[in-house]
Amino acid sequence: MTAHLPPVPPDQRSDKATGASPAQRHGGEVRPPRDPNTAEQGRQGNIKQNTTHQGHQQDR
Repeated sequence: MTAHLPPVPPDQRSDKATGASPAQRHGGEVRPPRDPNTAEQGRQGNIKQNTTHQGHQQDR
């Protein structure tokens, strides 16, 4: 599998604009993205949550 998608054929491209920039949409400055808690998100977070001892399991 390739790392990039193939280009869109010219006959299937839109002649319309892609929209306003994020600064124009929100009426001013663009905020920097919040710092995500990567320990609880995505593949790494899922593995940590699934492999961490939870203390709930009993023997019967």
